Amino acid sequence: MKPTRKLPNENITMPMNRKAALFFLCAAALLFAISQAQQKKLPPDYEKKRAAISNFEAGVVPLFVLGDLNEDGVVDQEDLKLLRAYVAHSGSAGISCVAAADLDDNGSITAHDIAVLEEILSKGPVKAPALSAHARLGCDFKHFFIAALPQGRAGSAVPIHFLDPRFNPQNSTATIFTGPATIVSNQGAFLVQVAKSAPAGAIVTVSITLADKQRYLYSFRVAPAPGQL
Repeated sequence: MKPTRKLPNENITMPMNRKAALFFLCAAALLFAISQAQQKKLPPDYEKKRAAISNFEAGVVPLFVLGDLNEDGVVDQEDLKLLRAYVAHSGSAGISCVAAADLDDNGSITAHDIAVLEEILSKGPVKAPALSAHARLGCDFKHFFIAALPQGRAGSAVPIHFLDPRFNPQNSTATIFTGPATIVSNQGAFLVQVAKSAPAGAIVTVSITLADKQRYLYSFRVAPAPGQL
């Protein structure tokens, strides 16, 4: 009679290997999530501001500072350095608002955006940064304090709301810089009244000066009337 050959008991070792692999995968996922959360470091009033926006008119979105890639509140050489690195290597390290890198607002980030920011910075410190509503490329919104409609139609009103309690229509100002529109304050917000005769495609730019004397420029395009689509 032939002796029977004893096979290794795979039922004992395999589950242990699978458990170990699963443990390491879970640990790696947890470390990645913690790392991402630490990188974002959202401001303590972030959710409060988001909740405020949900109570505004339909379509109102937060604005971000165009060119301020790291959202430190200023547009400077550090932002240009980050932009050059992003275009060269497609890496977003140090960038919390990728959308702020789209200086020409065409939906992509290229060498042309570098040229635009270089030209802006060549004129000296940016005293009146531009605000943008087009966050399609992504933004953490670490530094946002104003919300508005991204566009308006002829004869309609575009609201501009303050999200920071330090600012309001009583201690801040908003004037029409260019474009077919007028502006008034109403119930804690500014209303930009687009002229009924404003042609589709016209650009309205609003100059906003906050109580701390910081000035911003917000531009939006006049959208076609429903019958002109």
